[in-house]
Amino acid sequence: MARRRLMHSTTATIVRRWRWAATTTAVLLLIGGSVLLAGSRPVGGTADALPDRVGTPPWGALRITDPFPIGAAAVAVSGFGGDDTGAVAVVDAGADRYRVHRVGVDAPAGEVVLLSPDGTRLAHQWDSAQGGTGVRIRHLGDRTVAALGPGDAASVLTRPLAWSPSGDQLVVVDSVPRTSDRSAYAAVVSLVDVADGSVRKLATVDDTLVAGYAVAFAADGRRLALQSGSRLTIMDLGSGRRHTLDLPPGRTLAGKGAWQPDGQAVALAERDGDDWRLVAVDPVTGADAPGPRLPTVADVTAVRLLGWRPDGSALVVAYQPASAGMSGVWALSQRIHAGHVGGVQLVSLAPGADAPTVRMTFADGVRAVDVADRAVATGTVRPAQVPSRWPGPRLWLWLAVGLAVVVVPVTVRLRRRYRAAGD
Repeated sequence: MARRRLMHSTTATIVRRWRWAATTTAVLLLIGGSVLLAGSRPVGGTADALPDRVGTPPWGALRITDPFPIGAAAVAVSGFGGDDTGAVAVVDAGADRYRVHRVGVDAPAGEVVLLSPDGTRLAHQWDSAQGGTGVRIRHLGDRTVAALGPGDAASVLTRPLAWSPSGDQLVVVDSVPRTSDRSAYAAVVSLVDVADGSVRKLATVDDTLVAGYAVAFAADGRRLALQSGSRLTIMDLGSGRRHTLDLPPGRTLAGKGAWQPDGQAVALAERDGDDWRLVAVDPVTGADAPGPRLPTVADVTAVRLLGWRPDGSALVVAYQPASAGMSGVWALSQRIHAGHVGGVQLVSLAPGADAPTVRMTFADGVRAVDVADRAVATGTVRPAQVPSRWPGPRLWLWLAVGLAVVVVPVTVRLRRRYRAAGD
C-alpha cells in the first residue's frame, strides 16, 4: 500500500510539472498568436507613401509567404549587416509592416530583386541544383508564384533587369556561353510577357551590363534605353527603330528612372572622383539637354536614379562608402558591391537647389534598396517606426508549436498513468 501511495505521489508530481509545461506552452501559443495578429494589422500611415526611415526585420519576422500578406510594398531592402545573405525585406506601402523573403542567391534589392511598379510583386533570379535558371515573380497579396524560363535556351544564368511601366513585361538578361569551354559569354537581353511567358529578343551585347543601371523605360513604355559598356542604345519598341550613342568616360545611364517624365531627355550619372551628379542628355543626339542644374551628391561610391517626384526633383539612392579610398575604383559594379558599401540613403535632387535633401534613412547594414514607382510618384513621405528588436511572431509561434508537439502527448500519457495509479 505504501509503495502504491509513493508511486501515486511521484506520478502526481510529474503530472503537475507537465501541467505547468502545458500551461507555458498555451501561454506561448497565445503570445505567438497575439504577436502574429498584431503583425498583420496596419499601423497608421498613408497608402503609397515612402517611410522616412527603414530598419531591419527582427529574427522571426513574418515571411511574404506567411498568412496576413501586406498586399503591396513601397520599399525593398537587402544587406542586413554584412555581405549579401540572400534575404530581402519589404516594407508595406501604407504602414510599418515588414515581410522577409529568402531568395537563395545574392539578392541586392534594385539589382537582382526588383519591385514591380505598383509594389505588388517581387521579381528575382533563381537557380536550381540541376542547373536550371529563370526568374520567379512573387505576389505580395495572394502569395502566388509565377516562374519565367530563360529568354534564351542556351542560358546558364537569367536575371531580371527592369519592369515595364505597366508591370506587364519584364526585361531579362541571359548569360550565354560564346565558346565551348565557357571562357567568354554574351548577354542576351529579352522582353518577356509576364502573363504568357512569350519572349521578344531585344539585343545581344557583351556581358558587361550593370544590374540596376543597364535598362530604363520611358514613362509611356514605348522606348527603352539599354547600356552595355560605353554604348547607350535607344530602342523604339513599337517600330523597332534604334540608334546607339557613345558615352564619354565617367558617364553611365543613371538607373531605372533615367527617362525624364516628358520623355524629352535621359539622365546620366556623371562621376568626378567620389562626387556624382545627374546630367540630362538628348536621347537622339546625346548632347547635353538644357535645363536647371541638379545638386551634386558628394563623397559617395555611386548614385542610382529611381524616379522623379511631382515637384520635379529626382529621387536617388546614395551609396555610402564602407571605407575611404574608393576613388581609385572605377568599375561601377564594384562600387555598388555590398563589400564596398557601408550604407545607403534616399535623397532628392531639386532643380536649382544647393544640396540634396535626405528623404529616407536606413538602419546600419542595409546596403541596397528598391522603391516602387507608384510610391515615388506620390511624392509623399510618411513618419515611420523601425521594427522592435524583440523576436518576431514566427519565432514565438514555432517555439510554442514545438513545445506543444512534445508536451501534449506526454501530458496525456502521464495523466492516464496517474489515474491508473489511483485506482
